[in-house]
Amino acid sequence: MKQATMAIAAALLSAGVLLAQSNIDNTVPNKYGWGENVGWTNWRDANAGLEGVNVGPFVMSGFIWGENIGWINVGDGTPTTPPYYANADGTDFGVNIDPDGDLHGYAWGENVGWINFDGGAMATPPQPARIVCANPPGEPLARLTGYAWGENIGWINLSELTAGKFVAVDAATTPLRCDVNHDGNKNGLDIQAFVTRLIAGGADWRDVCSGDVEGVPDGMIGTGDVPAFVACLLAPP
Repeated sequence: MKQATMAIAAALLSAGVLLAQSNIDNTVPNKYGWGENVGWTNWRDANAGLEGVNVGPFVMSGFIWGENIGWINVGDGTPTTPPYYANADGTDFGVNIDPDGDLHGYAWGENVGWINFDGGAMATPPQPARIVCANPPGEPLARLTGYAWGENIGWINLSELTAGKFVAVDAATTPLRCDVNHDGNKNGLDIQAFVTRLIAGGADWRDVCSGDVEGVPDGMIGTGDVPAFVACLLAPP
């Protein structure tokens, strides 16, 4: 595995691709996804985390490692037409993250071909791959859930509930309720960020996790969130 990691690192450097340090949780750790036909996949540890999966505002980047299938590339972090990968061909592919947390697009496995992150939405019943916010009690970290589909490997299950057997982002990346400017605190400084997203749009999944605070979240920041957002800011930490 070390030699393979070094080979990938060399290839990336020669191509001018710069990947971010992985922000997948390494405390429990919550960095594993289960493939029904391929076993466990590790979403964090490529090149000691330097090239593991990074969950950004709009896209993922980096590499997943499968002991039985090798490397899976979820994108290079530089979409040709930002903020999303086009996924029209092999020159601009990767996993996109909608504001409501739904995952879309393709990852590429060097030994297994394309993995479709829209695949779970087409299952019966639908179980789309997505990011779940950490707002419910007992959920300290935002995590992945649902299923992705590989034509050559079957389902990748991200919905396992046992700690240490699912994929979550780390505490620094997990959005806090009402902290729409993502500075680690909920206070008056979040008002402008909330109003901007309410009026101008452009929210990413982190904004929605922080600002979609109405009783029944609808996956967007809208007028229904205003009273709950104000109450949230005024409530004790």
